[in-house]
Amino acid sequence: MEAVLKNLGSTLEVLAVSETEFVREWDARTVDRAFQWAKYCEHVYNRFHANPSIRPVLEDCLRLTNERLSEGLSGHRALSLADLAQCRHRLFIGLLRNPLAPHSVFKSLFDNCRLFEDDGDTKPGRETHLDLSELIMCRSACKLLGSFQLNSQETSDISFSTQVQGLMLLQRLHAIQCHPGNDSYLRKLMDTFLQDVGQDLDHLSEVIAACLLIENETSEEHTAAQDFLLDWLQDHHQNHHSLLQTMCQSLPLQMCTKLSQKQKKFRLMYWEVLKQWASSMEYDVSGGVWVQQCDTFPSFKTLVNHLKSIWRSGSPLKEETEKELVVLKQVDGDFEVQGLSVWTDLLLQLR
Repeated sequence: MEAVLKNLGSTLEVLAVSETEFVREWDARTVDRAFQWAKYCEHVYNRFHANPSIRPVLEDCLRLTNERLSEGLSGHRALSLADLAQCRHRLFIGLLRNPLAPHSVFKSLFDNCRLFEDDGDTKPGRETHLDLSELIMCRSACKLLGSFQLNSQETSDISFSTQVQGLMLLQRLHAIQCHPGNDSYLRKLMDTFLQDVGQDLDHLSEVIAACLLIENETSEEHTAAQDFLLDWLQDHHQNHHSLLQTMCQSLPLQMCTKLSQKQKKFRLMYWEVLKQWASSMEYDVSGGVWVQQCDTFPSFKTLVNHLKSIWRSGSPLKEETEKELVVLKQVDGDFEVQGLSVWTDLLLQLR
Protein backbone atom coordinates (compact mmCIF):
# COMPACT_ATOMS: atom_id res chain seq x y z
CA MET A 1 0.00 0.00 0.00
CA GLU A 2 2.93 2.34 0.65
CA ALA A 3 3.98 2.03 -2.98
CA VAL A 4 0.41 2.66 -4.14
CA LEU A 5 0.18 5.85 -2.08
CA LYS A 6 3.54 7.05 -3.38
CA ASN A 7 2.46 6.44 -6.99
CA LEU A 8 -0.85 8.16 -6.30
CA GLY A 9 0.88 11.25 -4.96
CA SER A 10 3.29 11.33 -7.90
CA THR A 11 0.44 11.13 -10.39
CA LEU A 12 -1.37 14.02 -8.72
CA GLU A 13 1.81 16.05 -9.16
CA VAL A 14 1.86 15.16 -12.86
CA LEU A 15 -1.75 16.25 -13.27
CA ALA A 16 -1.04 19.52 -11.49
CA VAL A 17 2.02 20.24 -13.64
CA SER A 18 0.02 19.61 -16.83
CA GLU A 19 -1.96 22.78 -16.11
CA THR A 20 1.07 25.01 -15.41
CA GLU A 21 3.91 26.67 -17.31
CA PHE A 22 6.20 23.76 -16.44
CA VAL A 23 4.49 21.70 -19.15
CA ARG A 24 6.79 23.54 -21.57
CA GLU A 25 9.42 20.94 -20.74
CA TRP A 26 7.20 18.00 -21.76
CA ASP A 27 7.51 16.00 -24.98
CA ALA A 28 5.48 13.21 -26.57
CA ARG A 29 7.15 10.54 -24.45
CA THR A 30 6.32 12.46 -21.28
CA VAL A 31 2.68 12.67 -22.38
CA ASP A 32 2.58 8.93 -23.00
CA ARG A 33 3.98 8.19 -19.55
CA ALA A 34 1.59 10.65 -17.91
CA PHE A 35 -1.42 8.88 -19.41
CA GLN A 36 -0.05 5.55 -18.25
CA TRP A 37 0.11 6.80 -14.66
CA ALA A 38 -3.33 8.40 -14.97
CA LYS A 39 -4.73 5.04 -16.06
CA TYR A 40 -2.98 3.42 -13.11
CA CYS A 41 -4.79 5.80 -10.73
CA GLU A 42 -8.11 4.94 -12.34
CA HIS A 43 -7.30 1.29 -11.67
CA VAL A 44 -6.54 2.11 -8.02
CA TYR A 45 -9.87 3.89 -7.69
CA ASN A 46 -11.83 1.05 -9.29
CA ARG A 47 -10.17 -1.48 -7.03
CA PHE A 48 -10.26 0.30 -3.66
CA HIS A 49 -12.89 3.09 -3.62
CA ALA A 50 -15.51 0.79 -2.09
CA ASN A 51 -13.12 -0.77 0.46
CA PRO A 52 -14.02 0.70 3.90
CA SER A 53 -10.53 0.16 5.33
CA ILE A 54 -8.48 1.45 2.37
CA ARG A 55 -10.69 4.30 1.18
CA PRO A 56 -9.84 6.59 4.18
CA VAL A 57 -6.13 5.97 3.60
CA LEU A 58 -6.45 7.05 -0.04
CA GLU A 59 -8.45 10.12 0.96
CA ASP A 60 -5.79 11.14 3.51
CA CYS A 61 -3.10 10.75 0.85
CA LEU A 62 -5.06 12.94 -1.53
CA ARG A 63 -5.68 15.59 1.13
CA LEU A 64 -2.01 15.85 2.09
CA THR A 65 -0.86 15.92 -1.53
CA ASN A 66 -3.42 18.59 -2.43
CA GLU A 67 -2.30 20.74 0.50
CA ARG A 68 1.33 20.45 -0.54
CA LEU A 69 0.54 21.26 -4.18
CA SER A 70 -1.63 24.23 -3.20
CA GLU A 71 1.32 25.72 -1.32
CA GLY A 72 3.67 25.32 -4.29
CA LEU A 73 1.39 25.91 -7.26
CA SER A 74 -0.85 28.94 -7.49
CA GLY A 75 -4.40 28.11 -8.54
CA HIS A 76 -4.05 24.39 -7.97
CA ARG A 77 -7.39 22.59 -8.14
CA ALA A 78 -7.66 19.84 -5.56
CA LEU A 79 -8.58 16.33 -6.67
CA SER A 80 -11.03 14.22 -4.73
CA LEU A 81 -11.15 10.46 -4.61
CA ALA A 82 -14.01 10.50 -7.13
CA ASP A 83 -11.79 12.48 -9.52
CA LEU A 84 -9.44 9.52 -9.72
CA ALA A 85 -12.05 7.74 -11.83
CA GLN A 86 -11.45 10.40 -14.53
CA CYS A 87 -7.71 10.90 -14.32
CA ARG A 88 -7.07 10.52 -18.04
CA HIS A 89 -9.87 12.92 -18.84
CA ARG A 90 -8.48 15.46 -16.35
CA LEU A 91 -5.02 15.14 -17.87
CA PHE A 92 -6.35 15.39 -21.42
CA ILE A 93 -8.35 18.54 -20.66
CA GLY A 94 -5.46 20.11 -18.75
CA LEU A 95 -3.06 19.66 -21.65
CA LEU A 96 -5.52 20.70 -24.32
CA ARG A 97 -6.49 23.91 -22.55
CA ASN A 98 -3.00 24.88 -21.44
CA PRO A 99 -1.78 27.51 -23.94
CA LEU A 100 1.80 26.93 -22.78
CA ALA A 101 1.83 23.26 -23.76
CA PRO A 102 4.41 22.88 -26.56
CA HIS A 103 3.38 21.90 -30.05
CA SER A 104 4.90 18.43 -29.63
CA VAL A 105 2.45 17.75 -26.79
CA PHE A 106 -0.60 18.84 -28.77
CA LYS A 107 0.65 16.94 -31.83
CA SER A 108 0.99 13.82 -29.70
CA LEU A 109 -2.62 14.14 -28.55
CA PHE A 110 -3.83 15.02 -32.03
CA ASP A 111 -1.95 12.42 -34.04
CA ASN A 112 -2.63 9.45 -31.81
CA CYS A 113 -6.38 9.43 -31.58
CA ARG A 114 -5.10 6.21 -29.83
CA LEU A 115 -3.11 6.87 -26.61
CA PHE A 116 -4.41 3.78 -24.60
CA GLU A 117 -5.75 0.26 -25.03
CA ASP A 118 -8.13 -0.82 -22.32
CA ASP A 119 -6.88 -4.38 -22.15
CA GLY A 120 -6.71 -4.69 -18.38
CA ASP A 121 -2.96 -4.12 -18.18
CA THR A 122 -2.52 -0.96 -16.09
CA LYS A 123 1.14 -1.21 -15.20
CA PRO A 124 3.02 2.03 -15.77
CA GLY A 125 6.02 1.61 -18.02
CA ARG A 126 4.23 -0.39 -20.67
CA GLU A 127 3.97 1.27 -24.10
CA THR A 128 0.27 2.05 -24.51
CA HIS A 129 -1.93 4.32 -26.58
CA LEU A 130 -4.91 6.44 -25.60
CA ASP A 131 -8.00 6.01 -27.78
CA LEU A 132 -9.28 9.59 -27.81
CA SER A 133 -12.45 8.68 -29.67
CA GLU A 134 -13.25 6.20 -26.89
CA LEU A 135 -12.36 8.89 -24.35
CA ILE A 136 -14.74 11.37 -25.95
CA MET A 137 -17.54 8.80 -25.96
CA CYS A 138 -17.30 8.04 -22.27
CA ARG A 139 -19.27 9.99 -19.70
CA SER A 140 -16.38 11.97 -18.26
CA ALA A 141 -15.22 13.19 -21.68
CA CYS A 142 -18.62 14.72 -22.41
CA LYS A 143 -17.37 17.64 -20.31
CA LEU A 144 -14.88 18.40 -23.07
CA LEU A 145 -17.67 18.77 -25.60
CA GLY A 146 -19.78 20.93 -23.31
CA SER A 147 -22.30 22.63 -25.58
CA PHE A 148 -20.25 21.89 -28.69
CA GLN A 149 -22.19 19.91 -31.28
CA LEU A 150 -21.44 18.36 -34.62
CA ASN A 151 -24.48 18.00 -36.86
CA SER A 152 -24.52 14.32 -37.85
CA GLN A 153 -26.02 15.05 -41.27
CA GLU A 154 -23.38 17.64 -42.10
CA THR A 155 -20.45 15.51 -40.91
CA SER A 156 -21.68 12.06 -41.97
CA ASP A 157 -18.77 11.77 -44.42
CA ILE A 158 -16.18 12.51 -41.71
CA SER A 159 -14.95 9.74 -39.42
CA PHE A 160 -15.62 10.06 -35.71
CA SER A 161 -11.91 10.31 -34.87
CA THR A 162 -11.57 13.19 -37.36
CA GLN A 163 -14.53 14.95 -35.75
CA VAL A 164 -12.78 14.54 -32.39
CA GLN A 165 -9.63 16.08 -33.88
CA GLY A 166 -11.70 18.99 -35.13
CA LEU A 167 -13.00 19.56 -31.61
CA MET A 168 -9.47 19.34 -30.24
CA LEU A 169 -8.20 21.89 -32.75
CA LEU A 170 -11.02 24.29 -31.90
CA GLN A 171 -10.40 23.93 -28.17
CA ARG A 172 -6.67 24.44 -28.65
CA LEU A 173 -7.11 27.61 -30.71
CA HIS A 174 -9.63 28.98 -28.23
CA ALA A 175 -7.34 28.26 -25.25
CA ILE A 176 -4.48 30.21 -26.85
CA GLN A 177 -6.74 33.06 -27.95
CA CYS A 178 -7.84 33.58 -24.35
CA HIS A 179 -4.42 35.17 -23.79
CA PRO A 180 -4.06 38.50 -25.69
CA GLY A 181 -1.25 39.03 -28.16
CA ASN A 182 -1.01 35.42 -29.33
CA ASP A 183 -2.10 35.89 -32.95
CA SER A 184 1.42 35.53 -34.31
CA TYR A 185 1.97 32.44 -32.19
CA LEU A 186 -1.30 30.93 -33.46
CA ARG A 187 -0.22 31.39 -37.07
CA LYS A 188 3.16 29.81 -36.39
CA LEU A 189 1.39 26.94 -34.64
CA MET A 190 -0.86 26.28 -37.64
CA ASP A 191 2.06 26.64 -40.06
CA THR A 192 3.99 24.07 -38.05
CA PHE A 193 0.96 21.84 -37.95
CA LEU A 194 0.67 22.09 -41.74
CA GLN A 195 4.32 21.12 -42.12
CA ASP A 196 3.84 18.15 -39.80
CA VAL A 197 1.06 16.60 -41.86
CA GLY A 198 3.28 16.58 -44.94
CA GLN A 199 1.42 15.32 -47.97
CA ASP A 200 -1.64 14.20 -46.00
CA LEU A 201 -3.59 17.34 -46.86
CA ASP A 202 -6.82 15.41 -47.46
CA HIS A 203 -7.04 14.46 -43.80
CA LEU A 204 -6.16 17.96 -42.65
CA SER A 205 -8.92 19.26 -44.91
CA GLU A 206 -11.44 17.02 -43.13
CA VAL A 207 -10.21 18.14 -39.70
CA ILE A 208 -10.56 21.82 -40.64
CA ALA A 209 -14.01 21.17 -42.11
CA ALA A 210 -15.12 19.43 -38.91
CA CYS A 211 -13.77 22.35 -36.88
CA LEU A 212 -15.65 24.89 -39.00
CA LEU A 213 -18.92 22.95 -38.81
CA ILE A 214 -18.93 22.78 -35.01
CA GLU A 215 -21.85 24.58 -33.43
CA ASN A 216 -22.02 26.00 -29.93
CA GLU A 217 -24.88 27.32 -27.86
CA THR A 218 -22.66 30.23 -26.79
CA SER A 219 -21.11 31.10 -30.14
CA GLU A 220 -18.63 33.63 -28.75
CA GLU A 221 -16.59 30.75 -27.32
CA HIS A 222 -15.76 29.33 -30.74
CA THR A 223 -16.49 31.94 -33.43
CA ALA A 224 -13.19 33.75 -32.85
CA ALA A 225 -11.23 30.51 -33.23
CA GLN A 226 -13.12 29.60 -36.41
CA ASP A 227 -12.60 33.12 -37.79
CA PHE A 228 -8.88 32.85 -37.13
CA LEU A 229 -8.77 29.48 -38.87
CA LEU A 230 -10.53 30.91 -41.92
CA ASP A 231 -8.18 33.92 -42.03
CA TRP A 232 -5.18 31.59 -41.81
CA LEU A 233 -6.62 29.42 -44.55
CA GLN A 234 -7.10 32.46 -46.77
CA ASP A 235 -3.56 33.72 -46.13
CA HIS A 236 -2.17 30.29 -46.91
CA HIS A 237 -4.20 30.15 -50.13
CA GLN A 238 -2.85 33.51 -51.26
CA ASN A 239 0.70 32.39 -50.62
CA HIS A 240 0.68 28.74 -51.63
CA HIS A 241 -2.77 27.79 -53.00
CA SER A 242 -2.42 24.11 -52.10
CA LEU A 243 -4.44 23.63 -48.90
CA LEU A 244 -7.65 25.43 -49.91
CA GLN A 245 -7.46 23.82 -53.36
CA THR A 246 -7.12 20.44 -51.66
CA MET A 247 -10.10 21.12 -49.42
CA CYS A 248 -12.32 22.09 -52.33
CA GLN A 249 -11.29 19.05 -54.36
CA SER A 250 -11.12 16.37 -51.66
CA LEU A 251 -14.13 17.20 -49.48
CA PRO A 252 -17.54 15.85 -50.55
CA LEU A 253 -19.50 18.36 -52.63
CA GLN A 254 -22.27 18.59 -50.04
CA MET A 255 -19.76 19.44 -47.34
CA CYS A 256 -18.27 22.29 -49.36
CA THR A 257 -21.81 23.57 -49.81
CA LYS A 258 -22.59 23.27 -46.09
CA LEU A 259 -19.40 25.13 -45.24
CA SER A 260 -20.44 27.86 -47.68
CA GLN A 261 -23.82 28.12 -45.99
CA LYS A 262 -22.38 28.35 -42.49
CA GLN A 263 -19.20 30.34 -43.02
CA LYS A 264 -19.33 33.47 -45.20
CA LYS A 265 -15.55 33.70 -45.38
CA PHE A 266 -15.34 30.15 -46.67
CA ARG A 267 -18.10 30.86 -49.20
CA LEU A 268 -16.08 33.73 -50.67
CA MET A 269 -12.88 31.69 -50.79
CA TYR A 270 -14.70 28.72 -52.31
CA TRP A 271 -16.19 30.90 -55.03
CA GLU A 272 -12.76 32.30 -55.88
CA VAL A 273 -11.44 28.76 -56.25
CA LEU A 274 -14.32 27.78 -58.55
CA LYS A 275 -13.71 30.87 -60.70
CA GLN A 276 -10.02 30.00 -60.86
CA TRP A 277 -10.86 26.50 -62.10
CA ALA A 278 -13.17 27.89 -64.80
CA SER A 279 -10.79 30.64 -65.91
CA SER A 280 -8.00 28.16 -66.62
CA MET A 281 -10.08 26.18 -69.16
CA GLU A 282 -9.96 26.36 -72.93
CA TYR A 283 -12.52 25.09 -75.40
CA ASP A 284 -11.51 22.13 -77.56
CA VAL A 285 -13.36 22.77 -80.83
CA SER A 286 -12.68 19.32 -82.25
CA GLY A 287 -13.89 17.58 -79.12
CA GLY A 288 -16.63 20.03 -78.30
CA VAL A 289 -15.59 20.17 -74.63
CA TRP A 290 -13.89 22.53 -72.19
CA VAL A 291 -10.42 21.25 -71.32
CA GLN A 292 -8.56 22.08 -68.13
CA GLN A 293 -5.14 23.65 -68.82
CA CYS A 294 -3.84 23.32 -65.26
CA ASP A 295 -2.84 19.80 -64.24
CA THR A 296 -3.79 20.32 -60.59
CA PHE A 297 -7.29 21.69 -61.31
CA PRO A 298 -10.35 19.47 -61.89
CA SER A 299 -12.31 18.95 -65.09
CA PHE A 300 -15.26 20.91 -66.45
CA LYS A 301 -17.60 18.11 -65.36
CA THR A 302 -16.30 18.28 -61.77
CA LEU A 303 -16.70 22.06 -61.74
CA VAL A 304 -20.29 21.71 -62.93
CA ASN A 305 -20.98 19.20 -60.15
CA HIS A 306 -19.66 21.65 -57.54
CA LEU A 307 -21.89 24.40 -58.89
CA LYS A 308 -24.89 22.06 -59.07
CA SER A 309 -24.46 21.24 -55.39
CA ILE A 310 -24.55 24.95 -54.59
CA TRP A 311 -27.48 25.42 -56.97
CA ARG A 312 -29.54 22.71 -55.24
CA SER A 313 -28.96 24.22 -51.79
CA GLY A 314 -31.54 26.92 -52.53
CA SER A 315 -31.56 30.49 -51.25
CA PRO A 316 -29.44 32.47 -50.85
CA LEU A 317 -26.51 30.51 -52.37
CA LYS A 318 -28.34 29.67 -55.60
CA GLU A 319 -29.30 33.28 -56.30
CA GLU A 320 -25.86 34.62 -55.38
CA THR A 321 -24.11 32.09 -57.61
CA GLU A 322 -26.42 32.72 -60.55
CA LYS A 323 -25.92 36.47 -60.22
CA GLU A 324 -22.14 36.08 -60.17
CA LEU A 325 -22.17 33.81 -63.22
CA VAL A 326 -24.41 36.21 -65.17
CA VAL A 327 -22.02 39.10 -64.46
CA LEU A 328 -19.01 37.01 -65.54
CA LYS A 329 -20.87 35.94 -68.70
CA GLN A 330 -21.64 39.58 -69.56
CA VAL A 331 -18.04 40.68 -69.01
CA ASP A 332 -16.87 37.81 -71.21
CA GLY A 333 -19.03 38.93 -74.16
CA ASP A 334 -22.52 37.84 -73.09
CA PHE A 335 -22.60 35.04 -75.66
CA GLU A 336 -25.61 32.76 -75.87
CA VAL A 337 -24.06 29.89 -77.83
CA GLN A 338 -21.86 27.11 -76.54
CA GLY A 339 -18.10 27.06 -76.83
CA LEU A 340 -17.39 30.80 -76.72
CA SER A 341 -17.52 31.52 -72.97
CA VAL A 342 -17.06 29.08 -70.12
CA TRP A 343 -19.50 31.14 -68.05
CA THR A 344 -22.21 30.81 -70.69
CA ASP A 345 -21.73 27.05 -70.82
CA LEU A 346 -21.79 26.74 -67.03
CA LEU A 347 -25.10 28.62 -66.88
CA LEU A 348 -26.53 26.40 -69.64
CA GLN A 349 -25.50 23.32 -67.65
CA LEU A 350 -27.09 24.63 -64.47
CA ARG A 351 -30.29 25.89 -66.02
